[in-house]
Amino acid sequence: MPRKKQSILSIEEHKTPVDVVVRDSNLPSPDGKVHQYGSIVHSKATVRSILAEMERNSQAFVSKETMFYIAEELSRRMMEKFKRGYSVELLDFGTIFPTIKGSISETDTPGKIKKQFDVGFTPSDNARDALKNLTVRKVRRPQVQHCIYYIENMFKPEEKNLLQSACMARIIGKAIKLGGEKSGIYAAAVGENWNGKLPVRENWIKMTHITQNKPSALEFYVEDLSPDFYVFVVETSLSAGGKELKNSVIMQTGAVLVKE
Repeated sequence: MPRKKQSILSIEEHKTPVDVVVRDSNLPSPDGKVHQYGSIVHSKATVRSILAEMERNSQAFVSKETMFYIAEELSRRMMEKFKRGYSVELLDFGTIFPTIKGSISETDTPGKIKKQFDVGFTPSDNARDALKNLTVRKVRRPQVQHCIYYIENMFKPEEKNLLQSACMARIIGKAIKLGGEKSGIYAAAVGENWNGKLPVRENWIKMTHITQNKPSALEFYVEDLSPDFYVFVVETSLSAGGKELKNSVIMQTGAVLVKE
């Protein structure tokens, strides 16, 4: 009997090791625990880079320019089909199709429904099988669990890192909830030409009126500070998962201008 012809995609290749990065999720969870998510570190391949690689390896029987023209024309025609409401098969990778995101009520108008149009994608079996070629080489777990993103005036949220004396301020960050033996919010005057070094702790001014204390947001009343540049310091003895730490963690903002 004649041997079954083996498809190009079924030829076994060498396994490709990839790195995985694991981070804590900032999304709230029903059980109150900190959940983690992973991402695969990957490089990006473009049509141009693949065609150049084919040319270098002498795998192209036509010029790179001709192949690129065909690829561009194929892409254009596929996009035209998609614009007309077709689902489009992306070679052996899967199918892209128009879909609707979210729920729809009986009273929604066509205009409102259109705002929920989205792009859907269903990977093919070949694409899923291709993942079997990947193996985990190393798992990276970044050590940064606590960080401050920015500080804002609650009544002027569009102004980041700019406050007024005696205003309500909000610090947005990750795992910044106050708690444990040593915790608090402080303001340290650094001047306009700050060199990046924090003043000695004895010169920090503690903020005593805290109205919200959450892992992702702290809200507090800015004490009567003299107009100057300040660094706001957050100290907590809680881990990202809410457990008390032996040693406190200190985070700080950049230089923040406090006006009268």
